This record gives sequence, structure tokens and C-alpha cells, in this order.
Amino acid sequence: MDVGKKKELYSLHSLLGFLAMGKTGGNPPVSAVLTNGNGDVLEKAHTKEFGGNHAERELFSLYEKKQTQHEPSPLPSNSILSVSLEPCTHFGKTPPCRDLVYTYKPKELLIGWKDPNPLVASGDWSAYKENGISPRLDPVLANTSLSYLQGFLKRIKTGSPWIWIKAATSKEGNYTSSDFKKEKVSGEDTDLFLQMLRGKFDAVAVGPNTIQIDEPSLNFRITDVMIEKSGRCQRITDLVPFFDAATNLFSALGQWSKETVALHQLEEEKYQPYRVFVLNSRTLPSESFWEKQEELNKQYGKKLCLFFLLTSENGVGVKKGLPDPIKGKIETLSSYPVFPIEKTDGNLFLQTLGKIGINTVLCETGSFFPNFLENELTDEDCILEIRNLEKSIPNGIPFLFHNEPIHSEFSIGSNSILLRKPNRRI
Repeated sequence: MDVGKKKELYSLHSLLGFLAMGKTGGNPPVSAVLTNGNGDVLEKAHTKEFGGNHAERELFSLYEKKQTQHEPSPLPSNSILSVSLEPCTHFGKTPPCRDLVYTYKPKELLIGWKDPNPLVASGDWSAYKENGISPRLDPVLANTSLSYLQGFLKRIKTGSPWIWIKAATSKEGNYTSSDFKKEKVSGEDTDLFLQMLRGKFDAVAVGPNTIQIDEPSLNFRITDVMIEKSGRCQRITDLVPFFDAATNLFSALGQWSKETVALHQLEEEKYQPYRVFVLNSRTLPSESFWEKQEELNKQYGKKLCLFFLLTSENGVGVKKGLPDPIKGKIETLSSYPVFPIEKTDGNLFLQTLGKIGINTVLCETGSFFPNFLENELTDEDCILEIRNLEKSIPNGIPFLFHNEPIHSEFSIGSNSILLRKPNRRI
């Protein structure tokens, strides 16, 4: 396979991973491509929505539909199957994909990442060789697919999802005015990309003040106005370290958002994240908030709300429950009970999301999550600041991480997109 064909192969894996991410639930968003020895694509696929086919099973199903035989059709003798994650070896909602690979017998099996899932017999590849299949790890494929698999890999290893903390700030680095006035901070030319980012995450979370002031919807949605006003995403940082999942994910947003917007609109309900709300019993949401969430559940036909309740106020241990009418509203909106947490329970919050099968969480923030999760952030996680250089909020409240070192940078119109590592406060 020549260099040009290899570039096309990795680009196709990136596109497939991008399309899968955000709609596979607890399953990893895997990409799979079948080529002949020259690099010509014979079939391609990605993991379907949760409960559906894994990438390999979907690929061979599509391949068979193009054949005339009823039995599994033999592959060309020089065929190559490349998958971003090692084929599974266990029975889940579908049979093992490894057995399917044995059936079709591609000459080569290129693998991006070994599967850390303890249910998978990872690295036991002797049976592939016994079936005439030559398996090997592909580091370029691993780098291409890491941004889509990072959440799954982290959750399986640690029990916690991949965390992004996102804030829109003014040119001064302030996320709101001193009187917490409700106003749009980021430019309209970023809206499409930020909505697509939301659609790539399994959960979007907000804290009590944001709920009270903004009454956010948190659903993934794309409008014609967003498409019309979307700017051009350009990467400013020249050098990006290998295996930098966060930078590569935002690069993919810039590359694929406009190209795939019609597909995302068509399958909008499949890309809906869990909407996660941290409540404070002293300042409960208004009736309009509950009505909005009820309408969204009806629209998508799923209970996608999750609620956490701060049980300690002002650090003095004052505990309050929820009024019965609020408990009733939550029961109609969520398949899970209210999870009680304290302001020091960042790890419990993340582990609870992980147990639900949430691989990635986007914390749309003012001040709550930077403080709540500060001690839980790892080098893998990401601080995303959208700084609007044409928006001024003098004497406002600064974003907690607005002085952290910039790891990589993009621009969209008048907005600087700053990706920061969650280092210590400066």
C-alpha cells in the first residue's frame, strides 16, 4: 500500500470514529476498514448505537450485502482489515467479533489499540496466526483513533470518564459579569462547532448557578443559522505531541463538522448526551426548567436526565432533602434516583457517571466544576476556553483556569480556542 493510500485509510478511520463518537453509549466508538493489498476500500463501518453491531460485525454485514452468495464470501487473498480497537472476544449483546474475523480470514489484521476491558482476552493473538491471519499494532492508527477512544480507555482503566471543562470567556478572561448577568459570551461563528462537540460527548453537565441563571437545555441541536454563520476553524499551534487526544478531537471537529452536519441532523436523536444537573436545595430550578426538560425527553423518547443533589451547604453540614413535588418531577425525567453528593465528592460524581457507562463528560462551566473537580483532573483531561476577543466584560469574574499554560490553540473568527492542561492553579 503506497503512502497516498495509507493517508486515505487513516483519514477514513478518523471520519468513521467521528461519526461513531457520541452515539455508542458505553461501547467504544470503533472504526473498521477492509481494503485489498493496494489500499482500495472494499468496505467500511463503525460501531452502531448502543445494543447494535460492533464495527467489525457491521462491516462484514455490509460486505455480504454486496455479494451474491448466501454463505460468508471469501475475501481477496491480499485483504487487510484495520480496526481502531482490538476485536472483542466475549459474548455481550452480540457474539465475539474475533470469531467473525476467523471466519472471513483477512490476510492482515491492523489494530490501533489493545482492549483494556478485562472481559477481553487482549493480546492473545496466536489463534489469528493459526487461522492464517497476521495481526499487528499500527501506531499511526492508534494516534488517529485515540481522540474517539480516550473516554472508553480511561473509564475501563479508572472507572471515571474523560473530562472536559469548557468555558466561554471575554477578551479579559471573564466568564460572566460581577452581577451574573445572563448573556452570550462566545461568538455565533463558534456555535456549530460547540454543538458538534456536545454531540460527541456521552454527558453534558452543569452546576447549580448555571441552572439557576441560564436554565440550560443541554441537548445537542443544530440550526440552519448555526450552519450559515459558522466560521472557519484553523489550528494555530504548529507542533502537537503524538497521542494528544484533546487536540486531535478538536482538529477533527474543524475537519469533519461541516462535512457531516447533514448526517448529524438526520440522526440528531442518536447523538443526544445525558443531561446532568447538580442541584442545590437552597436554589431549586423554576417551573420552566422542569417543563423544558420534560419536552426534551418527549422529543427524543428517552429519559436522558441525571440529577445530583448537594447535601452539604456552605460547608457546615446543613442537610436538606428535596420537596415531594420536585422528587416527582425527577422521577418522570430520569431513570435513576437522585445521587446525593457533597462539595468534596468529585470522585464519587465521576465514578457514578462511569458506572452508568458514561465514557466522556463535558462540564459546561462557570465556577462550580473547576472547583468541584480540580483534584480529580488528570493529564488526560482537558480545559477548553473559548475566548471571544470582540467581547468585553470589564471587572467580571475570571474563569478559574484562564491563566493555565496553553497546550494547543485554534481560532474560529474572532474567537481563540484555547486547550489547556489541568495543571495546578497559577
